[in-house]
Amino acid sequence: MANLFNKILSSLIVFNCLLGGAALAMDFVVHPGNVSSTLTAILASGEIVSGDTDRLKSVLASLPVRKNTALYLSSPGGNLYEGMRLGLFFRTNGIKTVIEGASDCASACAIAFFGGTDRNGKTWRSSSSNSRLGFHAFTSNDNTQLNSDDVQHIVSDLLSYGKTVDAPIELLISGFATASNNIYWVPQQDVCNLGIKLWSVETKAFVCN
Repeated sequence: MANLFNKILSSLIVFNCLLGGAALAMDFVVHPGNVSSTLTAILASGEIVSGDTDRLKSVLASLPVRKNTALYLSSPGGNLYEGMRLGLFFRTNGIKTVIEGASDCASACAIAFFGGTDRNGKTWRSSSSNSRLGFHAFTSNDNTQLNSDDVQHIVSDLLSYGKTVDAPIELLISGFATASNNIYWVPQQDVCNLGIKLWSVETKAFVCN
């Protein structure tokens, strides 16, 4: 998979739509609500671009090492392969992923979200009762036509990635089935059945965990 990453990393994105303008790159800052001595919470917002994983590594390296690390994601999407790189980084380093209240995480962000893992290597992903997780098909960033071999390779890489991070296969299928200029928003009633923790902003407790 690494060879294909290098071959088409710069040319592939998941199309951003319905979410307004995107920033030039992800912005990684300490979450303003991070007051725990055992948690490093990072707010990651903006468009996912090539190099974001390395930038995140640098940010984390500059902070005190704590028992747990969580990435709070808010992004319309961006570079598909960088989204997978982020997800694999989360998986390898035991970093939890969170979509907090009133935030959206779509396309490449949703792919990265799959990588959420706790420090014991167990899948750990959380969304909120007023946040949204969205998927759709990929496209090239210059609107060039992808040939059948390109598509097969990309789908193969996505499925391989999904298997590595234990992603719900039904969400990948929903993404493939949704046009790149549209978004499949995961219904709130389906979140718990997909192995995603759901935080209720009304009751201030997890509906499922």
